[in-house]
Amino acid sequence: MAQAVVEPDGPEQPAPPAASTPATALARSFFSRPSRVAAFLWSAGALAVALVLPLHRWSGPALLGLGVSAAVAACCAGARATVGGRLPRWSVQVDVALGNLLVTVIAAAGASKHTNMANLYLLVEVFALLYLPLRSALVHLGAAGAAYAVVLGLGPRTAEPPAVAWLAVFGTAAVLGAVLVGLVGVLRNIAREDPLTGLANRRSWDEQLQTELERSARSGSALSVVVLDLDGFKAVNDVHGHQAGDRLLQAVARSGQAATRGGGDLLARLGGDEFAVLAPGSDEIGAHRLARRLTEQLPRGVSASVGVATWDRAEGASDLLRRADQALYQAKRRRR
Repeated sequence: MAQAVVEPDGPEQPAPPAASTPATALARSFFSRPSRVAAFLWSAGALAVALVLPLHRWSGPALLGLGVSAAVAACCAGARATVGGRLPRWSVQVDVALGNLLVTVIAAAGASKHTNMANLYLLVEVFALLYLPLRSALVHLGAAGAAYAVVLGLGPRTAEPPAVAWLAVFGTAAVLGAVLVGLVGVLRNIAREDPLTGLANRRSWDEQLQTELERSARSGSALSVVVLDLDGFKAVNDVHGHQAGDRLLQAVARSGQAATRGGGDLLARLGGDEFAVLAPGSDEIGAHRLARRLTEQLPRGVSASVGVATWDRAEGASDLLRRADQALYQAKRRRR
C-alpha cells in the first residue's frame, strides 16, 4: 500500500464546498430553465404596465398601445409557463425580439405623459445576456437602443433632453451587461472546475469527451482515454486526516499537469481519488506512453493503478470510459 509524504506544517486548504441548501437547489432549478425565467419576466412586464394604467388619463392610442402590450405580455407569460419547456431553443430569440418591440410601444405611449417606462428594456436585455450567445444579445441590445432613439426623436418633448433619457437607460444597460457577462463567465468556470485541484470536473470532462468523439468521427483521428486511481488513498485520509488527503490530491493534480502534453490533452478529476486524461490524437501506443508518464510523475511514495482505452470508432462516450475503468480495475486487482 502506498505511503504518502505528509506535510503537517503546510498551509490549510479550504474545506470542500458545503452541500446545496434548499434555497440554492431552488434557484438552480429556476434559473437553469429559460422558460421559467421568461414566464416570470413576461409577468413582471405585464404587471408593471397594468399598475401604470390607472395613474393617468391616457389618450386613445396610448391606452390601446399599453393595453395590447400588457395583454400580449400576459399571454406570453402563460405560454412560457405551460408549454415553454417544450419550445425549441431558438424561441428565446423570439422572446427577446418581441419583448424589445413591446417595450418600445410602451415607452412611446408613456412619453405622452412624461412617464419613463423604457426601463423595462433592462429586463429584456438581462434575459438576453443570460440565455443568448453574447453576439446575439448585443445585436438585440443595439436594435433596442436604435428603437428607443427613434421614440425619443419623434415623441413629445420631455423635461430632460432625449440624449440624457437615452443614456439613462442604455448607459445603465451597458454597465449592467458588462457586470453580468463577467459574472456569468466566472460562474461557468466555477461550474466546470474542481474546486480542490483546479482541474476540469466531471461535468466538463463529459462535455469535452462528447465533443472530441464527434471531432474524431469527422477527422478520422485517434482518441484515447487514460484513467488513474490512487493506491491506498483511503488509508491516507484515515491515518493522517482529510487535509493531508486534500494536499495529496493537489500534488497529484500538479504532477498530472506536468505529465500531459501542452496541447490538446484534458486532465480532469472525476471524483474522489480518480483522475482521467482525454488524449485526442493518441492511439493505443501513445496512450500507454502517456499512462507511463503519469505514473512516473506521481509524488514520491505515491503509486496508482491506470487504465487505458482507445476509441474503437463505434462505441459511445460512456462505453469508452467504461472500458478504461475496466482496464483500471484489472490493473488494481493485479497489483493487489
